[in-house]
Amino acid sequence: MEKKLVDEKATRHDGNRGTIPTPCGRGSSCASEASYKCRGGVHTRHLSWHLTPHPVATLLPSPARGEGACHSKSDTPQSLLNSNHSTHFTHFTHFKKAAFTLAETLITLGVIGIVAAMTIPTLISSYQEKVTITKVKKMYSTLSNAYELYKIENGDPGFITMNETGALQLAEIFKPYLKIAKDCGTRGKGCVNGSKISKDGSLNNANYQDDPGYYTLILNDGAQLVLRGGEDSHDFEILYDTNYNNNVMHIANDLFEFDGYDGKIIPNGIENENYKNCPKDTAGWSCTAWIVKFGNMDYLHCPEILDGETKTSCN
Repeated sequence: MEKKLVDEKATRHDGNRGTIPTPCGRGSSCASEASYKCRGGVHTRHLSWHLTPHPVATLLPSPARGEGACHSKSDTPQSLLNSNHSTHFTHFTHFKKAAFTLAETLITLGVIGIVAAMTIPTLISSYQEKVTITKVKKMYSTLSNAYELYKIENGDPGFITMNETGALQLAEIFKPYLKIAKDCGTRGKGCVNGSKISKDGSLNNANYQDDPGYYTLILNDGAQLVLRGGEDSHDFEILYDTNYNNNVMHIANDLFEFDGYDGKIIPNGIENENYKNCPKDTAGWSCTAWIVKFGNMDYLHCPEILDGETKTSCN
């Protein structure tokens, strides 16, 4: 009886090993298509993925009998190799996203607004004070250096009289060592405001625009200097306005005094430790020394401080 060979295109679809006859018969020495592919031919098992509507693993069945012996322990079990069976794997887990309601959002914004209204003014005030402190210390250094350079070249000028001659003399001492944007001369028309407020809030009128005993300079950084001769123990006086664009100058807030004293520049209030009177000083001129010594402007917020050394805090 002639042996019937298996059709090379035959493929088992139902997983029944007995459906397709064994090629060449059991024990035959001829090689079947399945055994050929197991020994080095192309393996017919494929894994395909379809992402619509869900990822699906479609496992194609093995070829004819004889290939089973080629499976390794890692191969997919034979029971899964069914063309009519598709295994679905869900790779995406859906979560409900949490969100704030409109009411919660409005409440949060309201709280933020209240906190901002309470803290921002304090932060701005603190920042402005730090800027002023930096400016005062810088001007102290600038004037001290200028005066020392003048003395090296010309000697100590000593006491300078409080009149127009003295104001002109004082201007000639400092002008060569300063970066000047505008030289307003004596009387300072258009450069200096005649109104100034003491630390306690009282008006302290000045005649900067009318008295020829004052000489005014505007520096490149916007600072204003008003120079005049000395009185009492001071050889001369220099008023420093940190921002001359203000309509009113506030003593100990944006207007400070430096003096010529014993051959050097000093912040007003440093001699005889007068800075200790700064918190209760009605005028506030001695607060210049307070800033240089302590590096703060606490006297604006703590009027009950009695001793600058202890700097008693107040809320």
